[in-house]
Amino acid sequence: MIFPVIFAAIGMIMLIVFQYYRIKGCTPWTTVLKSFTSLGFMCVAVCALATNGFGKENARYCAFVILALLFGLLGDIWLDLKFTHPECGIPYTYAGFMVFLFGHLVYDAGLISRFYVKGHPMYIIVPVLISLAFCVVVLFTEDLMKVKYGKFKAIVAAYSPVVISISAFSGSFALLHNFKEIPLNIFFVASVLFLFSDLILNGTYFGDGKNRPVDVIVNHTSYYLAQYAIALSLCFLR
Repeated sequence: MIFPVIFAAIGMIMLIVFQYYRIKGCTPWTTVLKSFTSLGFMCVAVCALATNGFGKENARYCAFVILALLFGLLGDIWLDLKFTHPECGIPYTYAGFMVFLFGHLVYDAGLISRFYVKGHPMYIIVPVLISLAFCVVVLFTEDLMKVKYGKFKAIVAAYSPVVISISAFSGSFALLHNFKEIPLNIFFVASVLFLFSDLILNGTYFGDGKNRPVDVIVNHTSYYLAQYAIALSLCFLR
């Protein structure tokens, strides 16, 4: 487990360096720093897989997680490019939303394939209903949250149920397994951090005056803690 931990430690150092320069302004260099910070969680996950040499069932789940992390890496780069190249902000924003949407769906597929127990359909149905309800809440509370989605309302509508789905599914399956699956418990906590990060990002992207240094720091810290925790959770698979 030593190599995943080493890469996680390096990633946290990169996160501090990235955020130090990010709060000073968006430049091509901050995008480069962010890409290396994101590359770290990919390295953690791959090392976990290589070190533990999982059997077929866990290897399949690891493949889903690594693919989802790859989508996260791409999303991190494209969403940061919207700040360094604002003239291309719209396509970069759409690209970022889309890859994160696909990434969350891949996480869902991995969770279902590894942790769902046949014969318990309510543990699938309830998370789906929660995710759809969250979408409705997001779309009809723009004024309450003081945000305006404008031309991005359609992609927000598609993304919002997916972003909460990983929390809903991981929490549901953790309950199904009586919270005895350590990697699943870690994933659930990480998914809540992921959701918290996206809620802050919602204000940063679509609200006024919500792109303060504290918003940037809390957003990125919670996001990277989530992704690194998900990657490290692979070390606990048995």
